Amino acid sequence: MTEHETAPAGRAESTLRLSYDAFCQTHSPAWVGLARARLHDDVRVLHTVERMKEQLWRQWPLALRHRVPAAFAWTLIKSAVEDAVAEVITQTGRPPGSPLADRAEAIRHFAAQARVSLEELSEHEDLYQAILRLAERQYDIVVLRYLLGLRDSLIAEHLDISESNVRTTAHQAVRKLRRLLGAKDGESTE
Repeated sequence: MTEHETAPAGRAESTLRLSYDAFCQTHSPAWVGLARARLHDDVRVLHTVERMKEQLWRQWPLALRHRVPAAFAWTLIKSAVEDAVAEVITQTGRPPGSPLADRAEAIRHFAAQARVSLEELSEHEDLYQAILRLAERQYDIVVLRYLLGLRDSLIAEHLDISESNVRTTAHQAVRKLRRLLGAKDGESTE
């Protein structure tokens, strides 16, 4: 059953469909980005996002009643991604590997922000593993801000927090990553 075959009860389907489609068009890049940051397999990423969108469509009237629908959707995509990670672990016995090649540039950009050297591939993997060790909110902000390049206002909407909270948490995440990678404030890990 696809997202288009199941209609929520209540309001006129065409109005719901229009608002749902516009919402997905606006927010799908962040959903795909989160899935790619964890899954590193384009087929699995697209399948995971489609599964999440089907769930969102089934719950669309509920999402519209939520104070911040983007935050409601963010919880769905995070759950879908964690389910997909668990599926990979069940199938392969280990979590998904390091990021896809096109994410390497985004991680290098983040490393520059944190003043961390990435001259060797092992350091690239170390940074990726350190990002996975961040607190949940810090991880979300690192992915949305540094890997996907979203504006703080859009990040705030996804996470249902203030823009100043986004900036503060991003700063804390950078400091924590630098500590995890062995750098002291103001130093590089070269």
